[in-house]
Amino acid sequence: MTTTEPNAGEERRGRHAKRNDEDRTADPADVERAPAHGADEDEPEPADDAPAEEEPAEEVPPQPRQEGPREERPEKRSSRHAIAHHPAGSCLLLSAGLLTGLALAPPVFDRLRFEVATRAADAARSAAAPWPAGGEPWFWPGSLAVLATVVAIVVLVIAAFGVRLPDLAVLAAALLLAVPAARAAWATLAVLDAHLWELVPLCIVCVAAFGSAVAAAFRWRSGQNPATGAGASEVVGVTLGAWLLVVLLFLGGSAIASSAQTHAFGNVTSPPQDVAGLLSVRAADAPQVRDLRRHWAAQVGAAQVHDDADASAYAVVHHDLTTKFPTLLARGDDVGEPGLHSSWWLSLAAQPFASSAEASAWCATSGVAGCTPRLITG
Repeated sequence: MTTTEPNAGEERRGRHAKRNDEDRTADPADVERAPAHGADEDEPEPADDAPAEEEPAEEVPPQPRQEGPREERPEKRSSRHAIAHHPAGSCLLLSAGLLTGLALAPPVFDRLRFEVATRAADAARSAAAPWPAGGEPWFWPGSLAVLATVVAIVVLVIAAFGVRLPDLAVLAAALLLAVPAARAAWATLAVLDAHLWELVPLCIVCVAAFGSAVAAAFRWRSGQNPATGAGASEVVGVTLGAWLLVVLLFLGGSAIASSAQTHAFGNVTSPPQDVAGLLSVRAADAPQVRDLRRHWAAQVGAAQVHDDADASAYAVVHHDLTTKFPTLLARGDDVGEPGLHSSWWLSLAAQPFASSAEASAWCATSGVAGCTPRLITG
């Protein structure tokens, strides 16, 4: 008997379905219900003893970076420059040239041996350093004058050889010239108060040296400078120009003062005023006072000065003595006697004597009351 299975033409579903049903059509619902590894059952599994080969990752060639136009970086500039090529170089060289010219002016003018040059040398000694010019500076202390002169010489030598300096060294050199020169420039006020018109050219030199040094100090930072070489020609040019300016100012000022004294005042000079006036006369007479050292001299006048009024009064006394015979003005510390200090001012006859007796004999014939021998040991 033939038994016909109901629904024989329908597909077996669920747990009644067999894997080997070749004509089975997959139900989408069965796919969703099947475990995740069911899909891989038909794929051949690798042998246990064969290592799994990993597929190498595909290397991606590096993509070129899209960059905009590259900005050119400025080349690293050097912070060292020769003074001649430094922004502060011209001002620094001018200041150094003026100060060295001031230091060399007295010995140069002394060798010329004519009236205008002699007066120019006397004026220059009011600010010239004790070394190398042998001056008696009162525009500034002698130590500062020497310091400024030495620094100025060093600056000119370094600049001539083209030594490259950092910016800080240029700033230090400018300050070493500006600070002492400020003291000398300040003396301009004392010159004007004392009516020492013959020293006006000297004041111009000091003020110009101070101003140039200050300008150099403000320009101490260097920029990019393509210039090369030592710049010796620039150094020589600026230095000679500064020296020529010093010579013209001193000779021109002395010539004007000499002409005014001769024609306007009948060759009669007025006595200097204030302490600045005494200092100026002392500076001019300093070389001759030094010639009296280790000799006896005739002291024809003396006074102790405490203020400008005392100075003006003694300036009149000394001026009257100079109309009778050559007289030199010295300060107490120039003589070298322990009892005499800087507040004392002495008028000495410009003549050395070999002994006290000779100086006493001269005093007896001079007709000056209070004339006394004095041994100069300073």
